[in-house]
Amino acid sequence: MERWARLTWQAGDPEAVARLLGDRLGVLPAPARRAAGAWDLWLGPELLEVVPWRREQAGDEPVGEGRLVFEPVFPGDQPAGDAAGAHGPVTAGPAVVLVAVIWATVDLDRAEAELAPWLEPLAPPAAGAPLCVEPHLGAHGRIRATSGLPGSRLVLLEPSTEGALAASLARDGEGPCGLYIRGAPTARLRRLTGPFGPAVRLRTAERPGPHLLLLAPGTIET
Repeated sequence: MERWARLTWQAGDPEAVARLLGDRLGVLPAPARRAAGAWDLWLGPELLEVVPWRREQAGDEPVGEGRLVFEPVFPGDQPAGDAAGAHGPVTAGPAVVLVAVIWATVDLDRAEAELAPWLEPLAPPAAGAPLCVEPHLGAHGRIRATSGLPGSRLVLLEPSTEGALAASLARDGEGPCGLYIRGAPTARLRRLTGPFGPAVRLRTAERPGPHLLLLAPGTIET
């Protein structure tokens, strides 16, 4: 499938963040082959690239553990998933797989319309996607299959409380803000039921960056 974007995690210290994520998820990071100073973490067939912080304007300094960004794939670039067979996902335990990317918005209908070119049509065409609830983030939204985006699903969420998603919007604005991951360790964490069933929210620091929602083993197949 042709990709229009790759999934990157911008950080002030990419190596430190990549190693922290690898330790929490049970994935072994490796120096990126595509870009100097970046680190690769394979989540099943999907590649998460932890890259140096890229300032978008004056005063845009690294915050917390960083932010998630969809970065354009230019002609001649290698799409994220295509090298998985050759490079190989490296894990320290069971397969760790990216199930979905969370997209934060303040207007669910507008975001869904703007992202429509990269969302799979609903079936039947006249039916709307039902609302789902994400109690970990204080949000509700819709799950849509994607075309040309990292992961097979995009979970569009808008705040329903002054919770974690609202904090992400205040910090980073609209856009990708979290990941649903299956296969990572979930012991001793509070489990709540979200869009894909039982899940836990992984906290990696006092000033968290993107949200990591870990699905119970066997919750969903991709």
